[in-house]
Amino acid sequence: MGDPSPLDDVEFLARSGHRVEVLRTLASGPRTRPEVHRETGVSQPTLGRILGSFEERHWVERRGSEYTLTPSGTLVWEQFDDLLDTVETAQRLADVVEYLPTDELGFDVRELAEATITTPVPGDGLRHLRRLEEVVYTADVVRNVAPTAPPGARADFENRFEAFMRSDQQVEAIVSTGALRVSADAEMMGRLRTALGTNRVDLYRYDGPVPVMLALVDGTAVLAPLDDDGVPTATIESDDEAVRAWVASRLDEYRERATRISPDDLPS
Repeated sequence: MGDPSPLDDVEFLARSGHRVEVLRTLASGPRTRPEVHRETGVSQPTLGRILGSFEERHWVERRGSEYTLTPSGTLVWEQFDDLLDTVETAQRLADVVEYLPTDELGFDVRELAEATITTPVPGDGLRHLRRLEEVVYTADVVRNVAPTAPPGARADFENRFEAFMRSDQQVEAIVSTGALRVSADAEMMGRLRTALGTNRVDLYRYDGPVPVMLALVDGTAVLAPLDDDGVPTATIESDDEAVRAWVASRLDEYRERATRISPDDLPS
């Protein structure tokens, strides 16, 4: 038989969780065989076969009593670990990525690998909306753009208003004309006028499309992909610097194209 192909070696590594764990352990530094056994829990016979196969592929070499990765082994592990991260991210984003405007994102979607993602689950179809409300309405400083009015009944709006008035929250909100129209009855406009009068709210009207709700909440980036009806399908929270920078930049762009609203601009 000839030398294994690259795909053969990828398959060889991927089809055994024990091999992955041994390579991961050695990637953090040289180990004796007893140390690898203790840290991975792989049986001694299996471990012996794995280390031998790694040596045959020149991924590992033995120096005295220790095993260490070769430069080739280090390269294999780094690239394989990146692949694992990519696949894990793809799996976690599978239910929401179809609603993300990936062609407009100013960051690699893999930057969301460590994000907290809340989605609907069987028996709790509103879980992501409750999380979105929690992170936005309990923060100290909020910047956001939203194409639709916040979900909920009038009582929910009243509760949010009262909570805001009791707080020191600072808000910059960029909303669509449609969202303002939903809130256009006299009582709700009165509440909004009162909030603007606190000088803790900067309100802007934006007339263009908003494919995904964006927010910076106490410095954390929040993305809420929207379905065809403008309803959030998930809540994504990320502290990744690239994601936060992109969200901040997009919020700046929306604000520059929006019209600031004063209390006098609101209908009576």
